[in-house]
Amino acid sequence: MLDATGADRLLVPAQESDGTIVVVDLDPGAPGVAVTEQPVVDATRSFGTVLVEGVTIPPESVWRFHGDPQEALQRLHDRAAVAVACDSLGASEAMLDATVAYAGMREQFGRKIGSFQAVKHACADMLVQVAVARTLVDAAVRSLVSGGPEATTAASMAKAYSCAAAVEIAGKAMQLHGGMGYTWESGIHVYLKRATLNRSLYGSPALHRAYLAQRYRSAS
Repeated sequence: MLDATGADRLLVPAQESDGTIVVVDLDPGAPGVAVTEQPVVDATRSFGTVLVEGVTIPPESVWRFHGDPQEALQRLHDRAAVAVACDSLGASEAMLDATVAYAGMREQFGRKIGSFQAVKHACADMLVQVAVARTLVDAAVRSLVSGGPEATTAASMAKAYSCAAAVEIAGKAMQLHGGMGYTWESGIHVYLKRATLNRSLYGSPALHRAYLAQRYRSAS
């Protein structure tokens, strides 16, 4: 769970004895609640494992969904997935801007490296990936806001593509920055680590692609 180690309250999905899905408001310091910090590759965020055992929950701490609980929980998951996709898109755009700026400044063999065809092609590939990711994220946000029936599908498309593309774009940015890309001063590695964690949050690209494949297989 993101930021679990620094949270004042925890909202944990749970099931009642009859199988009804609810959200439980927990005090992380309550007896029976254990929050363990989990090391992650992205140093800009914290991650923790929450274990709840033998805890008595007062009725006022049990939050119930309006309508179908399973659908409501799915909407929460979709929103979280799209939020991470937005973060990955922003990281991709930042990496593209930084790389283009560096390619226009760094000289090799008496020329700006941005004049080399291989560098141009790499930057063009990054731009295409950013454009596709932006389109998918925009469609997912609109679908979630409107509450359309295709919201989960749009969210999976945005999450799968944007988060995978962000890792590839950050990797290309490190390559095009050369040795500078691996230094603390450049900050490129920070984006790569963030993109790597984003890729695994709320479903990996492979998991979302499997859902999409199954959906369209069932539709056919």
